[in-house]
Amino acid sequence: MQKFTIGADISKDKINFAVRYCNEFILEMEVENNSKPLTKFIKEILAISKKYANENFHPSLIEFVMEHTGIYNTLLIACLAEHHIVTYVVPGLEIKNSLGINRGKNDRIDARRIAEYGVRFSDKLKPYSLPDKSLEKLKMLNTKRAQLVKIMSQLIQSDEDTKKFLGEESYRNMRFYINPVIKELSASIKMIEEEMLSIIKIDEQLFENYQFAVSVPGVGKVIAIAFICATNNFTKFETAKALGSYCGVVPFGRESGKYRGKEMVSPIANKKLKTLLHLGARATISGNNQFTKYYQRKIMDDKKNKMLALNNLANKIVKTLFACVKNKEMYKPDYVHTLAA
Repeated sequence: MQKFTIGADISKDKINFAVRYCNEFILEMEVENNSKPLTKFIKEILAISKKYANENFHPSLIEFVMEHTGIYNTLLIACLAEHHIVTYVVPGLEIKNSLGINRGKNDRIDARRIAEYGVRFSDKLKPYSLPDKSLEKLKMLNTKRAQLVKIMSQLIQSDEDTKKFLGEESYRNMRFYINPVIKELSASIKMIEEEMLSIIKIDEQLFENYQFAVSVPGVGKVIAIAFICATNNFTKFETAKALGSYCGVVPFGRESGKYRGKEMVSPIANKKLKTLLHLGARATISGNNQFTKYYQRKIMDDKKNKMLALNNLANKIVKTLFACVKNKEMYKPDYVHTLAA
């Protein structure tokens, strides 16, 4: 079976497509990032595929490959799903690192490179499937909450800087303008959190995994929801180590010949999840539980510095969280999960 591999380089206003068939690019086109033009282009590809199939007397397969670009690829994915076309959504860094040294860059070239990636790694790619409506809405709300929290943190920080460097009078004047905004942001964040919890409670699968997650020390509602969104309700990763690597808390060895370096975590990670995990780990060590004892043992017995011990604890939280969800059971302080070992 011959394949049409279409690379899509996506931006806010337009999408560049490069259609590869039998090791040749047979069509390159720039299309407006809008539903009607995209649907028209997909129908053209289907017509071309049918024409080639009739001429060669065998069926052909269509595959679209694109980078993950947040909301910008939403319309294209929806159009492809409507026509039941196989779609692959790949991290941009993965495509960039796979193609070796490249000189020059524009949207047309990028579309070609994405198509080439799809051809070379077709055996390793996993088809993308649309999340259900509840999970999709939950992701949107979680993203918006994170944006509001960031804005509020910036306002609070700038306010504190005003007090420190410009004096009390300037600080009081600024508080008059800033306080109402912070109050409104705080109220909006609370409303979003309540809405997210409502969505989770209505969906049986989401609520079940949410309960398992929040039973783990250091995992509150914000961290649990963030993990549900990032992992498509814990279906995206097959092992705890893979999830930990994604969060940037798993150390990797550094060896070459006789050189043996220290194990270090990779900078390639979901930084938002990593930050939340470290906040959860910090909250855990102030309590009286197995995780607190684990942290103290790392410092006292293993002589590790506090930041490294905190990262070890964050890794342990991920392993335990993953084990509880996969084993479908609540966290038990006196039980060692096989997946958390």
